[in-house]
Amino acid sequence: MGGNNLLGTYGQRWGADYPAAPIAGDATAGNMEQLAAFSSRGPADDSRIKPDVVAPGTWILSTYSDFYQEGYDAGPNPRNNTFQMDGWGIPFNQQYKYFGGTSMSNPLAGGAATVVRDYYSKAKAVNASSALVKATLINTAVDLADENNDGANDNDFPIPNSHEGWGRISLANAVDGSVNFVEGAGLSTNGSAIYSVTPTGSGPLKITVVWSDFQSTETAAINLVNDLDVIVTAPGGAVYRGNVFSGGWGAAGGSADRRNNVENVYIQSPAAGAWSVEVRGFNVPSGPQPFALVVDNGSISAAPPPATVQVHVGNLASSKTLGSRNWSATVTVTVHNSSEAAVSGATVTGTWTGAATGSTSCTTNSSGVCSMTKSNLKNNRTSTVFSVTNISGSNLTYVPGSNHDVDGGSNGTSITITR
Repeated sequence: MGGNNLLGTYGQRWGADYPAAPIAGDATAGNMEQLAAFSSRGPADDSRIKPDVVAPGTWILSTYSDFYQEGYDAGPNPRNNTFQMDGWGIPFNQQYKYFGGTSMSNPLAGGAATVVRDYYSKAKAVNASSALVKATLINTAVDLADENNDGANDNDFPIPNSHEGWGRISLANAVDGSVNFVEGAGLSTNGSAIYSVTPTGSGPLKITVVWSDFQSTETAAINLVNDLDVIVTAPGGAVYRGNVFSGGWGAAGGSADRRNNVENVYIQSPAAGAWSVEVRGFNVPSGPQPFALVVDNGSISAAPPPATVQVHVGNLASSKTLGSRNWSATVTVTVHNSSEAAVSGATVTGTWTGAATGSTSCTTNSSGVCSMTKSNLKNNRTSTVFSVTNISGSNLTYVPGSNHDVDGGSNGTSITITR
């Protein structure tokens, strides 16, 4: 599936004694999808999730020559006196035999990818990138019930796992029109793209982000070059990060993925309302890095701009330090919002007059507080005045008319410090 990814092989288990020639597509009760014992397993050496997906690779009807088959010809090849191989059992007919292996699963996966790309071209008028095709196949894959060959549909290893990755390719799911998608413009380090996703049905909400990473090197211990993060925030505020899973479903909290160029958040029972999906450039040394976002059971729209927060001075205090030849004055500003809650990350700018002159600024901490000091004031200049001129920050609006001082030491906008 691109990017040095592995493709696994799964097979149908046909009852207890594996008939020699099961009919392709048979839906006999009791059959189970079981990963083939010879299928490639992961993870990769640097712990990337591999394989990404698996595809059918046992008892696959495959075209074959009709010359000297064991089951259909009276005599062997006269040139070397041998029959050609009949595959995994009695041939289906003269032109088709049953075979298995990656020679079967790989073309099935490649063909599925081609159909998905053709679907996007014809149904959506989109020249789909490889990242979009891959994201679609992963997002719509089906978790195998017997991924570890123990003969039971007990799902011992829910997705993602080193047996099947994110599951079996389902071409029917991939092209049924249920997924929505975005091909995101390139992100640089610290850049982000934010979308609003609203669940549209009663089923799980599945969110997948894939990017075609910049090439790594043979000596790299970790092969991920451009590292993007997926951060999904529920309407109630719970935060889900890409590839943090428990029991096959996304789990709130956890740490960001630092290995994979595929990040999924699957919510089994999503709450109604708008979910925020942010794709963030954590470290993009070879960018900008495009990406594909695919969502199943949810609509995608541009995220509304963050709400503007009105802020003001909630407290303005001062202190002084006296020396033998000079003194210093300090002001401490507390910034509140309209609910009188502390606002962190706000930049407070103000001017000094009197014993001190000029402007200065500070940024509020988690308690909404920051301080500014003027030093080396001459002793013969006995007072200075500090006045708040602006409070700024992302989505902050300064409302000076709401300034106040809880202890009454100032009017909240200006304060006088006397030696």
